Amino acid sequence: MKKKLLSVVLAGAMIASLSACGGSGDSQSADTTAAPTAAESKAEESPAAGEAEKTETAGAELPSFEGQKLRVSTFSFNAELLQKNIYDPFMEATGCELIVEGGRNAERVTKIKETPENYDVVVIGDAFIADLIEEGLIDTVDSSKLTNLDGLYDKAKAPFGEDYGPAYGFNRLGIVYDKSTCPIEITSWADLWNPELEGSIAIPDITTTSGPLMYYSVAKMAGLTPGSDDDAIMAKFEELKPNIMKTYTSANDTITMLNQGEISVAVLLDYSYTAAQSASEDYVWVDPSEGVFSGFNAVNVIKGTQNKELAETFINFYISKEVQLAEALDGVDAPVRTDVELTPEQAANFTYGKEMIDGLQIPDWEVINANKADWTAKWNELFSVQ
Repeated sequence: MKKKLLSVVLAGAMIASLSACGGSGDSQSADTTAAPTAAESKAEESPAAGEAEKTETAGAELPSFEGQKLRVSTFSFNAELLQKNIYDPFMEATGCELIVEGGRNAERVTKIKETPENYDVVVIGDAFIADLIEEGLIDTVDSSKLTNLDGLYDKAKAPFGEDYGPAYGFNRLGIVYDKSTCPIEITSWADLWNPELEGSIAIPDITTTSGPLMYYSVAKMAGLTPGSDDDAIMAKFEELKPNIMKTYTSANDTITMLNQGEISVAVLLDYSYTAAQSASEDYVWVDPSEGVFSGFNAVNVIKGTQNKELAETFINFYISKEVQLAEALDGVDAPVRTDVELTPEQAANFTYGKEMIDGLQIPDWEVINANKADWTAKWNELFSVQ
């Protein structure tokens, strides 16, 4: 079957892959191909589902969607690898054309809210999916059509309920410290309150992707419940304030601070540690003893799409064993399938494997969305001098 041209639209220049996922923060980068011409973007009639020819790929037969276009909003980082592992094989197998738009998470959400009719599928992190669901912009998914769903860990199958799409990768929040400059060994969240760490820590701002994970981590450490004990949780952050050099919005900038010795400790997502580790062998990753909260990226259908069958086929392909393995081997995303096996070297720094994934703690995004305005106001009041 003839391979279709992948069209990629940029939302501006992005920083490298520290904020995906990923999880993720809001800064990404990508190499791109040309945007579609007006003629290429013209709508075409799709064949009837009953007449669909079958093509075998990724361990299953895919129906033909010759002439259809699927508009995908996604992260901009690792664009070449995504094209190699996902976009090109999917277009070749189905005959469809993917029109992929990358950009910062918050900007993408704003665009979807303003013009949902311009999108069919969104690939984005948990906080932003929760926001879009709350706005009524995420369509239901027929799980019976996701034949690859059974191969996922239970936590990945329906992170926002059975009506919505699956997670395709987890990331976890932990602590990174420079053992050459940090005065103590760190093993727990509680260690961050040690007076010896005065003025040496960077933590994520509450408005970032990892901010709510930090909030939940502190609450868990203190035996408190977000949404019920918020004043007490904020009091714990106030106690931590003397040790905080920076509340960051960019993991990239935070790693620069670590490299320059401005800080000795940073609270980061695991994929950011991978980037930081390349700068120094003295950087140590810590999964805190109180437990680890996790974020995830998922793929969902935009409500109102005229290409729902194609969108669900794309989601099913995204979570296939072949795609998950290829993405893992290229270091793009940690697999969430139970049948994808990696060597210790291949899995380094990934949120990977049954034991780790079973132990992940997922925050309640309904609680977060219901309280985020109040949390942000209190946070800004506490850290306004920074």
